[in-house]
Amino acid sequence: MVRHPCMALVLEPDDSVRSQLHAMLASLSIQASGASTAKQAIKSLSLGFELVLVNADLPDPALELVQAALALRKPPTVFVTGTAPDPHCLFELAKLGAHAYLAPPVSAADVQACLHAFSLPEHLMQLIRPLVGHLGMKEIQAHVRRALLSEALARSGGSRRSAAQLLGVSRPAIQKWLRSLAPEDLSPSEGW
Repeated sequence: MVRHPCMALVLEPDDSVRSQLHAMLASLSIQASGASTAKQAIKSLSLGFELVLVNADLPDPALELVQAALALRKPPTVFVTGTAPDPHCLFELAKLGAHAYLAPPVSAADVQACLHAFSLPEHLMQLIRPLVGHLGMKEIQAHVRRALLSEALARSGGSRRSAAQLLGVSRPAIQKWLRSLAPEDLSPSEGW
């Protein structure tokens, strides 16, 4: 599982909002460092933050920071906030790989819920992250389903019943998925 982040970078131009976000993150035992500009925040990325919280009310700085953060060798989890972000900006941030939008006022419960939702094993995130923005949701789900089905069948010696039990689904669901796949789709391929 992804470890609970212990360091966060907050890009927020408003000093009082930034202070509130720092206090809220501290209540989760997350040490926060703040920046009022994207330039400051990008310089700080080398410190190895596990979480980046970005105010998207200023689209260009938000896009610049998210792009730089997600290009890192070990990219952080990125949450976006803002009182009136441009929908086009939010779409672009999502395409870049931002993980979630948190409506203000951001609470500790909001952050905890999102961290829990994105606590996938890092190796799985490394496989999925490059697909976002290049494939549609259904295509990504098909890749994941194919990989899960192939692995479950391999572990169960080809038994559909055992594969269904491993995946926590019904045998008819396995049969339906198998009908939708070509035989070559079930052999493990590089990266899947």
